[in-house]
Amino acid sequence: MRAKAKNFVREDIDEVVKFCHKLKPPLKAYLTTNILIYDNELEDLENLISLAKKANVDAIIAHDLAAIRFAKQKGVKFHISTQANVSNVESAKFYEGFGAERIILARELSLEQIKLIKHHLNKTIIECFIHGSMCTSISGRCYLSATICDSEDASANRGKCVQPCRREWRVIDDQNNELLYNGQMFLNAKDLCMIEYIPELIEANIDAFKIEGRMKDPIYIETVASCYREAIDSYFDATFSKEKVQDWLKRLYQVYNRGFHTGFYFQRPTIEDVELEKRGNVSPFKKNYLGRIVSFDKNSMTANILVEIKEFNLKLGDEIIITGDDTYHHQKIKHMLYKGENIKNIYKKRYDNPFKVNMRLSKEVKKDDKIYIIYQT
Repeated sequence: MRAKAKNFVREDIDEVVKFCHKLKPPLKAYLTTNILIYDNELEDLENLISLAKKANVDAIIAHDLAAIRFAKQKGVKFHISTQANVSNVESAKFYEGFGAERIILARELSLEQIKLIKHHLNKTIIECFIHGSMCTSISGRCYLSATICDSEDASANRGKCVQPCRREWRVIDDQNNELLYNGQMFLNAKDLCMIEYIPELIEANIDAFKIEGRMKDPIYIETVASCYREAIDSYFDATFSKEKVQDWLKRLYQVYNRGFHTGFYFQRPTIEDVELEKRGNVSPFKKNYLGRIVSFDKNSMTANILVEIKEFNLKLGDEIIITGDDTYHHQKIKHMLYKGENIKNIYKKRYDNPFKVNMRLSKEVKKDDKIYIIYQT
């Protein structure tokens, strides 16, 4: 389901799992095998699940019954993907009887429906989405992309959706000769955001919270995960408050989002829960390429940076992001040197371009890592 991503190759599975399990605290490693499977792929799928078994993957996430059957045969734990659209008690009990360790419920359920399903399960735990992109057409089981592209290769069920739901459409009711939408994105669902309702979700006995992060920027992952981690911890230490919620919402609005709503948890979404006018990210905060790391001194934790853009305005307190093949670092600028002198601001009119500036960092980086500045539009 992540066909357009820069994915791990199967030869990396063992190394990735070992990396996750050696962390302190250790992380679980799940292998997603939740696309639709065709006959010519069955042997490949079985081989992949065998590799997962040898690598001690904690579980696979599956939708197709073929993947589930192979997992059972090989003794690999499996989680039922949201692609299976489990929406009622009997479906959940069926998968529990089949041996599912976890069911990731359909996103189209109310909190009361989730409580009912949880109440009727004995061993299998449930996982629910709490944040991120929402599909208007039943969470990835949509065929609109494949239809308009006239190709299975563009199917949402195969991880290659071209996202036609995020486009502008002109819709005419031919029976009543009425123009319903004229160049609006009436299928462009806003993002799910349940940070305000973490106490209600915990008290509903949901076992695991799922954040949608497919193909998202690292700063999105960092920000969203940390906000929800803080919210969960705040509930358990009795410090959850409206003031904290407002701070979390402010931070969540600063990273990629299409606007927020509460999905199906409390009521069916309406047209108010659709972003009609703006495609993609509505956050006013963007990142802009600044330059690259020329050298880094571990003793002083300072980096020489070659600024390569033509227009810039840097000052202490600005947020920067540094990325590389195995680098991700996010911090505020706390110290800058230019030609050996401490400076608080750097303006284009003061310096020729390109030029080098020295910054003190709180994490080690590498030569040729790229540096970006976060700015508000």
